[in-house]
Amino acid sequence: MADMKRAPAYRILTDRLVVRCYEPRDAHNVHEVVTRNKAHLVPFMGWALREPTTFEERIDLLRSFRGRFDLGDDFFYGIFLRDGAYVGGTGLHPHCGPSGIEIGYWVDERYQGKGIVTEAAAALAKHALTDLALSRVEIHCDPENGPSNRIAEKLGFTREGVLRKRHQYAHDRPLRDLTYWTLFREDMGRASRVNWARYQAYDALERPIS
Repeated sequence: MADMKRAPAYRILTDRLVVRCYEPRDAHNVHEVVTRNKAHLVPFMGWALREPTTFEERIDLLRSFRGRFDLGDDFFYGIFLRDGAYVGGTGLHPHCGPSGIEIGYWVDERYQGKGIVTEAAAALAKHALTDLALSRVEIHCDPENGPSNRIAEKLGFTREGVLRKRHQYAHDRPLRDLTYWTLFREDMGRASRVNWARYQAYDALERPIS
């Protein structure tokens, strides 16, 4: 994205988490967690309808995530605990027009309600608005997805409204509504969880960004 100050971090450390770009070596852990969570993910994540994929397909998917990251096309991250356990996924997705980026996320059902996604998304939002010098971050949620909408609210995002029939959940399913949440750089002062997020960010060569 030409309007970014620099490329997004490849690895971000928070108090409890490692949020980093995927590698093919993550395939075993990702395969186990995603397959086990299919019923948890399907209501709101259309891609989960294709689960379970084969292990080889999982490797190819993670390779594509890394390739798109390296090319600057899209930025998928795995969420890991500091002990290495894989617990979910997130990302910075350039779907929002000039100087904006979207944060997406999901978490292993076993770790839901523990603040994992809130911690990861707060760090990503601050990284986008400060290190990358973008002007806004968006979160798009299904109106019926209570946990995802509560995360956006807790982070201090403003609920812009619901856009009807906007989300292509799956190619053979009806379009769904989406709730749009936005945080602008100038509003970070009132978004305390983002403004005070503690993290260290590193580039592809493990050089500190912040």
